[in-house]
Amino acid sequence: MKIESILECINIEEIFNTIVDLEGPKYPLNNMVELNLACDYIVNKLTSYGIRTEVQEFYVKGFDEPFKNVIGWIGDFTKPAIVLGSHYDTVENSPGANDNLSAVAVSLEAARILSMMENPPTTIIAVFTLEEEHPGLYKAIKDKLHSLGIMDKNHRFTSAKMFNFAKKISRLSYKRRQADKPIYEVFQDIFDELKDKLDHDELALIQTYIDEFKEFFPDSLNYQSLYIVGSAKFVEKVQSENIQISNIINFDCIGWINNHKYTQKPLPLSEQILPYLSLYKTNLNDSVGNFIGIMGEINSKPMLDEFVKHCGNEGVDIPHLGLYLPFLKTSEIVIDRLKGSIHP
Repeated sequence: MKIESILECINIEEIFNTIVDLEGPKYPLNNMVELNLACDYIVNKLTSYGIRTEVQEFYVKGFDEPFKNVIGWIGDFTKPAIVLGSHYDTVENSPGANDNLSAVAVSLEAARILSMMENPPTTIIAVFTLEEEHPGLYKAIKDKLHSLGIMDKNHRFTSAKMFNFAKKISRLSYKRRQADKPIYEVFQDIFDELKDKLDHDELALIQTYIDEFKEFFPDSLNYQSLYIVGSAKFVEKVQSENIQISNIINFDCIGWINNHKYTQKPLPLSEQILPYLSLYKTNLNDSVGNFIGIMGEINSKPMLDEFVKHCGNEGVDIPHLGLYLPFLKTSEIVIDRLKGSIHP
């Protein structure tokens, strides 16, 4: 199917209505009802298109209630599948319209268009939950801080001082992480370094991080296990069921654009990465957030090149930054620089 024919099929109202219908916080510690209703909505949408739909339930430590990925199966599964991924959970107190309902809406619209094809490409629509944080870990941390008087019953810090201190320690831990050291040991190093300079509550906060990270992730050497919970469960399913995958496109925060200055920081990309860039109507030193970023590793280069090729087509015209990541270390450098700090 030609790109022009696909563009004619896109229904902007469908995308808009999906975002409006799902808009609102879906943070598991506060909004489990809304999180489950969003799951039901996505299932109903896929089912209404005649797509075989599966809910992948799984449990996480610290929670009795299951969490749910939604998986739609399109096409002939004797052939390797393309995965279109997105997530429907949100961070605390966020409407989630951009992060990441924009991606969910686009995935569902892609599913609708694919369902109308006589012989659609083999595709998995994978809509994940728990991509923002591990709810069991953070519930344990916040409950402990509440018992210490550092947070109130609604998990809000009881003082500006402790709120700012927690942000400082979180950022410091992110910068100090090491490839050969569990996360709780990073917090332990910070504790040992600062213990003579901190008061009782500040020490108690760091000790809480040490204890809970050790309890939940005693051997974890990275931060991925804190965030990509649902997609990791999907990967386990793919491996255990020997599902063949040809390509993966993961959508995140694709619904925001602004043509004004100072809506985007200049991108922190080093000279060594410049040969692997593809730019269209995008200036690395500009401060205008009017482009889409596309990152792909070595196996994704043909698909990335195909996407980039069409960005300048009539009727498309998508300002973009395409980044081909030829080896893992480069990927880590870019992701670290773009992601910023974490906030347990």
